[in-house]
Amino acid sequence: MKEVYHLIRKLGATSKYKGYYYVAEAVRICMELQEEPVRITKDIYPLLAKKFKSTPMNIEHDIRTVVNVCWNGNKGFLDCIAGYPLIYKPTNSEFIDMLAYYLLEKEDHQEKMSS
Repeated sequence: MKEVYHLIRKLGATSKYKGYYYVAEAVRICMELQEEPVRITKDIYPLLAKKFKSTPMNIEHDIRTVVNVCWNGNKGFLDCIAGYPLIYKPTNSEFIDMLAYYLLEKEDHQEKMSS
């Protein structure tokens, strides 16, 4: 989880945003369920709303705020995470997927280097 928080901070968002914690938790869930399709509206938002005692609509809004902050804060690094230059701001689902995939690839690379 520490790596997820570190990555979000490198993108320009801090813990002053509620969505900071929601994004981190959503990325963690996506990393655990990497073999299954994850539906953000049907699966992630309700799960996070229950865990954080909020509503799916508030979760969606707070994650979108973090996406906006990261888009405006460190777009160059966001392009690096995506693996290509982003032309438009990613959706919440795309953002979470990009972060999860980036961290999974980083883990795989570190495992290969240590073997």
